[in-house]
Amino acid sequence: MNLNRLLHTTGFRYALLYVALFGASVLVLFGVVYWNTAGYMERQLKEVVDADVQSLKGDYQEGGVNDLHRSVDDRIASDRHRQNLYLLQDRNGARIAGNLEPRRPLTGWQESVHSVSAEHDEEEHHLILGRGVMLPGGFYLFVAQDANQLDEIRDLTTGAFGWAFLAVAVLAVIGGMVMSAGLLHRVETVNRTAQDIIQGDLSRRIPTRGTNDEFDQLAANLNRMLERIQLLMEELRQVSSDIAHDLRTPLGRLRQHLEGARLRPGTVEEYKRVIDRAIADTDAILETFAALLRIAQVESGSRRSKFTELDLSQLLQAVVETYTPVAEDGDHTLVSAIPPGVTIRGDRELLTQMFVNLIENALGHTPSGTAIEVSLESSGPGALVTVVDHGTGIPEHERRKVFQRFYRLDTSRGTPGSGLGLALVAAIAELHGVDMTLSDNQPGLRVMLRFPAR
Repeated sequence: MNLNRLLHTTGFRYALLYVALFGASVLVLFGVVYWNTAGYMERQLKEVVDADVQSLKGDYQEGGVNDLHRSVDDRIASDRHRQNLYLLQDRNGARIAGNLEPRRPLTGWQESVHSVSAEHDEEEHHLILGRGVMLPGGFYLFVAQDANQLDEIRDLTTGAFGWAFLAVAVLAVIGGMVMSAGLLHRVETVNRTAQDIIQGDLSRRIPTRGTNDEFDQLAANLNRMLERIQLLMEELRQVSSDIAHDLRTPLGRLRQHLEGARLRPGTVEEYKRVIDRAIADTDAILETFAALLRIAQVESGSRRSKFTELDLSQLLQAVVETYTPVAEDGDHTLVSAIPPGVTIRGDRELLTQMFVNLIENALGHTPSGTAIEVSLESSGPGALVTVVDHGTGIPEHERRKVFQRFYRLDTSRGTPGSGLGLALVAAIAELHGVDMTLSDNQPGLRVMLRFPAR
């Protein structure tokens, strides 16, 4: 795997950001721990030194330099652990008393290194923390405490946090690289799948690991999208094939009629009949294309913006009243059971077209003397519309196919139509979220349309 690409992944950048954030938190924690350990010890030492300085200054004010000399000697003699360090020197820098070497008469707090005897006559260098003051008469007093333990605490605290930060930084970088490698591998899987799809293999899908993490969820959504795209592409190929197949006959017939009229001289009336037939064929072709465009418009979902609250009872009653005379002309009976007040949300024009197509389909495929029944009822929060006929019906294995464009049953091949009526019905139903089912009416067909809640 390319290291340069690995280091430029988002996961690795997040790991570096984590290092920076953790480093800042380590510094804050270090400050808190240092203040409560080394800082506390330092403050305690300063309090002891301050008290000692004030006591010695009082001795000097009461008995002069001689009393101060004796006080320093007494303190040194009584200090068995050699923790207390003193220096009293005159204005010339000569030591008068104390167990420290002469130094520059600097006032205030000072840290320095002091050599002490250890085992086997070896010397150790200890940190001392002391305070220097100038006394009247030019004398200089320096009082200190052995701060070797403070120095060790400082080193221990600083070293511990330093190593901890280094360990975390190294682990974060390694973890970032491992995480980046895992993310890059999954992204590469998506890229390879996308490349295969670009090359034309629409059956490829993004594999999942079964962990149901965000990548699995993303892969599942992308796979559903790919399945939808594949289905649309297959439908597009099918539509293109169906258009070429179904329009070839009327176009061939149109050409044949026109060519026959050109080759065979005839009367004006014969020419008029040929032209009328050609116009009828052209109108049928235009109607087919208009139906296809209407289906495409419905499937695009753009008509959903025109949805309004509408009275389904009133709409369905108007369609039934319009087609009652048409049914009677074909020796059919159109029966309805439509209660008032059933409302839904939808596109009035499209729903009218859907019911018209269903009634016309029933009228065109049922024998004379039979009835077509249209009923409406409230179904929970939604509505149920049922269109029932008593014709030959549709075989069960072909009930889903009749909603495909240009699909026609063998028994309907000789009847007028393009096979797009039920395809438009299916598109409108899907746009409105309607659950449409076909079942056997014994004899005939039962179409049930379940409208969702508003």
